[in-house]
Amino acid sequence: MRINLEPTASLGRQLTLGASITLLCAIAEILLGALLPNASMTTRVFRAAGMWVTLAGVHIGAKAVLTGYQGRKNKCYATLYMLCVASVVVVSLVNVIELALIQYGNAHMVRSDIMESSLVFALPYAVAVLVVQSTLGLHLGIVTALMCAVVFSVYSPIPSLALGLIATSSVAGCLVFQRVRSRGSYIEAALRIALVMAPFAIISFAIVTPTSVFDAAARLLGCLLSGFLSALGALAITPFVEYFAGYASDMRLIEMATLDHPLLKELSIQAPGTWNHSMVIGMMVESAADAIGANPVVCRVGAYFHDIGKTKKPVYFVENQSPGENRHDKLSPPMSALIIRSHVKDGIELARKYKLPKVIEDMIPQHHGTSVIDYFYEKAKKEAEESGRSVEEVDRSLYQYPGPKPQTREAGLLMLADGIEAAARTLSEPSQDRIQGLVQKMLNKVFASGELNECELTLQDLHCIAKCFTRVLTGIYHQRIAYAEPAEKVVTTAEVSAAREVRENLKRLGIE
Repeated sequence: MRINLEPTASLGRQLTLGASITLLCAIAEILLGALLPNASMTTRVFRAAGMWVTLAGVHIGAKAVLTGYQGRKNKCYATLYMLCVASVVVVSLVNVIELALIQYGNAHMVRSDIMESSLVFALPYAVAVLVVQSTLGLHLGIVTALMCAVVFSVYSPIPSLALGLIATSSVAGCLVFQRVRSRGSYIEAALRIALVMAPFAIISFAIVTPTSVFDAAARLLGCLLSGFLSALGALAITPFVEYFAGYASDMRLIEMATLDHPLLKELSIQAPGTWNHSMVIGMMVESAADAIGANPVVCRVGAYFHDIGKTKKPVYFVENQSPGENRHDKLSPPMSALIIRSHVKDGIELARKYKLPKVIEDMIPQHHGTSVIDYFYEKAKKEAEESGRSVEEVDRSLYQYPGPKPQTREAGLLMLADGIEAAARTLSEPSQDRIQGLVQKMLNKVFASGELNECELTLQDLHCIAKCFTRVLTGIYHQRIAYAEPAEKVVTTAEVSAAREVRENLKRLGIE
């Protein structure tokens, strides 16, 4: 396979990347280089230049191979490098503190003879990796692990061991962190990092002989300290990345998926039908996302917020209308379509006002893509025929959503669930066979329309999605037993007379 390494990014993106890598190399040389034996300025400049070329090579290789790393915006790459800079600062600070504690202990307490090189195993190398993984995804987390391994191994007192130690432990923590559902995930990542670092600590006994039992124990215990310091650092930094950069970890999304959020409160009060629709879709997409390997948290939270724009004009949407009431009966088809389409624009405005994560905001327009509002489009064509005009005179763009089409698997799932759940409500006898047929028909319709062309859903995924949607909808809309007693209480004449007599007796007694 031939890899094309020709620059495809704009000049602005290349300058941003170059400046970010330069800043990372400069900070690393200033902070970490100062902890090494004195070197000439020429040596330090060439060392930083070599590291710059290596990091640029990692970036180019990742763009050529990893699909999740390709096509990212400047903001994403800049965030990654700024987190690497933050990791360099944290590691330098912890290294200085540990050196000070060892020197103080040797001078005033018990002389342990712990070597400075033994501190390699006690530094929090994986801070940036865990933050990037939880907010930007697995592929960027792995690239961050490689970049941090390059930077820290250059300034390590055991460079032959440091590269494998840092890269392997960071990737291990990254893999554990794929689904951060609770704070317990940080503890699990810390233990996994320590477990992977332990064999390297044992191997180091042969490379650099321990000076004492304390020195050997410090290397092993340092692995555990490295894991927990990395987890604590990531736990502290992640909220700042979420707030200032606009990214969201699974933990933040889970916190949003409650009625405590003002937008969801407003939706449940102003548009209860839409709220119920969103809850059902949330169950559908979460089940399907688990089956195909997408992010179920993003899918569920995206389902809760995808129709928040309907709170502006709730009565114009069928799920919020009372029986026999339809505001669209008095409107022309173009006006009705304009109102229906406006809930996307209103939803985006609300998402930005309440600072929803970008991944959720993007799902608001993408869940409709560029599809057409068929009901009003067909109504307009019928009115054109009845008035003697040509059907071709009807402007299709007036009934089409602005897009874009779904760009992710999660957005594609949401589009499918939105149409299928709405159609399932129209079934008069929702048996499993009817629901299964409806699901398959709707999936085929969306697939044939080309709305899924820009997301990564495969035919295999669509097969799994159909089964999951059928199972969830069958459980919700299954047929129920007809009870012998009527649902509404029938009041007999005798009961009315008895109630009247009780009220008269109470009045005579002066109680009522």
